[in-house]
Amino acid sequence: MFAKRMRPFLFGALFLMVFGAGYYLGSRSDHIIPTSEVSARQAVQTLWVQTAEPPVPEVWIEGNQIDVRRSGYSWCNGYQCVMTDAAIPTLDTITHVIVSGGADIETKPPIGIKSFQVRNLTLSGHEYTVPAEPGSYLYEISCTWFLDQGNANFYFAVKVE
Repeated sequence: MFAKRMRPFLFGALFLMVFGAGYYLGSRSDHIIPTSEVSARQAVQTLWVQTAEPPVPEVWIEGNQIDVRRSGYSWCNGYQCVMTDAAIPTLDTITHVIVSGGADIETKPPIGIKSFQVRNLTLSGHEYTVPAEPGSYLYEISCTWFLDQGNANFYFAVKVE
């Protein structure tokens, strides 16, 4: 009877001992824990991509590398943050690459990417395959980097004859 009444107390004491030991060991660890906003920001920035502008993704169609144009972006590099604004190119203002209809679009995202999305702005549903129908097609690549380093949009155009 006495043992049954003591169970909650014993479990509570065991919990406190385990929690206390973990707290004590954790506080004496060799891990560097940011103690201020400045040191926390510096710790995050060491994980950022070390470039002045967002890196450009690579695109290949039929084994040929396609020229990709950087457009508007916001980007932090540890020393400064920059936000640019640019008009979305049109099929009249961007260089087209002639490709075969139905060709696969291969991509290589830049390093440090959190999200990477390819969209055909001319004809939906053809994100990673060139449409078979003759015509010109404008593609957009949207990238977001980890740790709020930035985001950017990129464009390329293809022409199926």
